[in-house]
Amino acid sequence: MSLLREYIRGLISEANEYSWNISNKKNLMLDKEALEKEDRENQYHYLKSMGLVESRFKQMFKKKFTNLRKHIQNSSFLSADPAGDGDYNDWSSEASEVLRDDLNDYFDSVFSPGYLTAIVKVSLLPEDAGDITKDDILKGAVYEFRDGLHFIEVILASIDDGSTISSVPGSDDKIYEVISHELLHMQQFLKFSKGKPTDKLWREFIKDYSEKGGPSGMGEDYFYYDKIDGASELETFSFQIANELLASLGKSKAIKNINNNNLNNLRNNSASFRDIESRSKIDRPEFKEMLRRTKQYLKLS
Repeated sequence: MSLLREYIRGLISEANEYSWNISNKKNLMLDKEALEKEDRENQYHYLKSMGLVESRFKQMFKKKFTNLRKHIQNSSFLSADPAGDGDYNDWSSEASEVLRDDLNDYFDSVFSPGYLTAIVKVSLLPEDAGDITKDDILKGAVYEFRDGLHFIEVILASIDDGSTISSVPGSDDKIYEVISHELLHMQQFLKFSKGKPTDKLWREFIKDYSEKGGPSGMGEDYFYYDKIDGASELETFSFQIANELLASLGKSKAIKNINNNNLNNLRNNSASFRDIESRSKIDRPEFKEMLRRTKQYLKLS
């Protein structure tokens, strides 16, 4: 079957006299109600597995998304005081406030003002810079839509030994990768809502995800959650792994490592890979699908 798939992909990638278009859910009419939803999903996943359906979010490599990396690298939050301070309900740090303001300035400039709001909180547990790596600099992140607006919330580490976040190498890359992960969730919802998001559509979008318990309730299945008509962690982690590999290996080496199935190099250069391996299983077919999508995102970069 794998040889057949490669043969078909080779055929459709070649120029042809009929000017074929790559299929999608709309031109295959898999967004219509004539078929049961489960049947539509089964057909769509089969066509995706054959490489016959366009399914990646190419817009994530537009400048309004990719320029965020440089914006974060140039932000003064890296040298601001990252120690948490204040009352429980007003717990923050100088670094969190600067990052919040810089992110919102950026989002206001590439979207419309107030369209997307960043909320940057601070961990209640203090840490020393020497005890953490870039993978510990964010303690959580989530995207949500409420009251007609988009929000991305992150939790920044509280470093109270007098160091700054700049003393933790790669922290800027990590923050970019995680926020990009959440921005892709936003794009998934915009696709689901056909560009007209509402609170009602958000509840529909997140319904199955919430009913399954979210990250904690889904357990080891969380990373592989993949709804064609809703949220997909499999998609966002594919994209995040691609960003991690780009930062550490570069495009060509990253693709070569995937082609050679060099799991050790992929593991060493992707925090998401290590996280998935520690909390789930990588011998599942869904992980192979994740790496396939990762490779597609790398090619788009």
